Amino acid sequence: MLDLRKIRFNQMPETAPCPHLRRRLVAKDQEAEYVECLDCGAILEVGELGDAQGFNESLSDA
Repeated sequence: MLDLRKIRFNQMPETAPCPHLRRRLVAKDQEAEYVECLDCGAILEVGELGDAQGFNESLSDA
């Protein structure tokens, strides 16, 4: 029988979490705004980011 306690798994080195600095607006309604991180691909609600500066993008910035 295979003893799983003796097997060593290769663990990926831990990397720092993405700071989500490069983002683009993907959806917006009256209650929420959602952005996509251009570095890691995560979709986040703007309220989840917790940054004081907020997110402000218009079509003129494109």
